[in-house]
Amino acid sequence: MREPDQPSTIPGRRSKASTRLWATGGMLLAAAFGLGSRIAPMADWPIIGPYGGDAAWAMAAYAGWRLLLPGLDRRWIAGLAFGLATTVEVSQLADWDWLNSIRAQRLGALLLGRGFLWSDLAAYAVGTITAMAIGSLTDVARRRD
Repeated sequence: MREPDQPSTIPGRRSKASTRLWATGGMLLAAAFGLGSRIAPMADWPIIGPYGGDAAWAMAAYAGWRLLLPGLDRRWIAGLAFGLATTVEVSQLADWDWLNSIRAQRLGALLLGRGFLWSDLAAYAVGTITAMAIGSLTDVARRRD
């Protein structure tokens, strides 16, 4: 039986529940930023307008994988997030009726996109790296507590 004053996890390591909580918050913030980047005034900003939503999509993918696999190393999570974002982008080259009907809906377009752009892959890379960096910073801040 564990003593009441002993920590339940290794010092400096985030518990899976805490990781999932942070990941949920990250997904919500990424979604809010992504949607916000599509409306004025953010939509008119040179980089944020055209690429902010794509970077936020990759950040949400990172947070989603973190939520599902909280114990996995963040580099693997980043690889999964970028891989998912790239797969979704490449799928935009497919011209299948059932997929086009999903993309014709607003939610489907937000989740799956509508047209392939090479520049979106760069935005996904920036979003994935940013999410990984934020995760590292929150880990460092938590270790100081």
